[in-house]
Amino acid sequence: MAETPKTWLITGCSSGFGELFVRQVRAPGDNVTATGRNAEKKLAHLADTGASILDLDVAAPASEINAKVTEAWNLYPNDIDVVVNNAGCVLSGGIEELTQEEMECAFKTNFHGPLNITRALLPQLRTRGDGTLLYMSSQAGQHGDPGAADIARLNSHLKCLEGAVECLAQELALLAPEIKVLLIEPGIFRTHVFSKISPTRRAIGNEPDDATKAVAVMINLVNGTGVAAGKTIPLRVPLGSDGLAVIRAKGDRIVQICDEWEEVAKSTDYKS
Repeated sequence: MAETPKTWLITGCSSGFGELFVRQVRAPGDNVTATGRNAEKKLAHLADTGASILDLDVAAPASEINAKVTEAWNLYPNDIDVVVNNAGCVLSGGIEELTQEEMECAFKTNFHGPLNITRALLPQLRTRGDGTLLYMSSQAGQHGDPGAADIARLNSHLKCLEGAVECLAQELALLAPEIKVLLIEPGIFRTHVFSKISPTRRAIGNEPDDATKAVAVMINLVNGTGVAAGKTIPLRVPLGSDGLAVIRAKGDRIVQICDEWEEVAKSTDYKS
């Protein structure tokens, strides 16, 4: 007996991971609602996939996102099974250089957008009792890139997103344990994202990681198949050897600090 196709809602589908998700998810016959800004123009190249196209700006007010999510929920008979929060923007510049307005704009897209989509869908997913919420973060969600003369990447929105999603995962573990939450932490993948900042430190076209392979792995994680078959899936999954190295080094530094400062930390306890 053939499995019922899943229905995916994917944000930020004009290029990169989003476009690859649409093509790979549609290939075996799953339903997809592909979203993006100015979708009629920017997502026209996805018409051949058979995906439904929906205009959605994740930086829009929550009321507009609620309406769009309701529209997406009703497009297919089995509602929405998987949400891929992929839409994002890169804000480059040193902390001293960036204005509050610029940072708030990035937070609207990279932090509030995914959470507004989550809030719009959670009541339906909890009522139904299952679903998967996937959030595209970055290795930058685990560490900070220092400022430099040519480019400094602002990673605060990713750290905030990861903190919020970690809280969400713990809440859902109590309230709706059948809803899965995934945070993906990619390294430097060969997508168009770095062409929007500075080529001086990121050689465009020579990024070390393969986005096509990454999307295939993420689909495995959602479905519990392939490389994820029989495994307990953690909240955070790093992808790319460079991202893995950065995250492992950060973990090692944290353990080293705890070891070196253990006695000082304990010295502030009340004496029993």
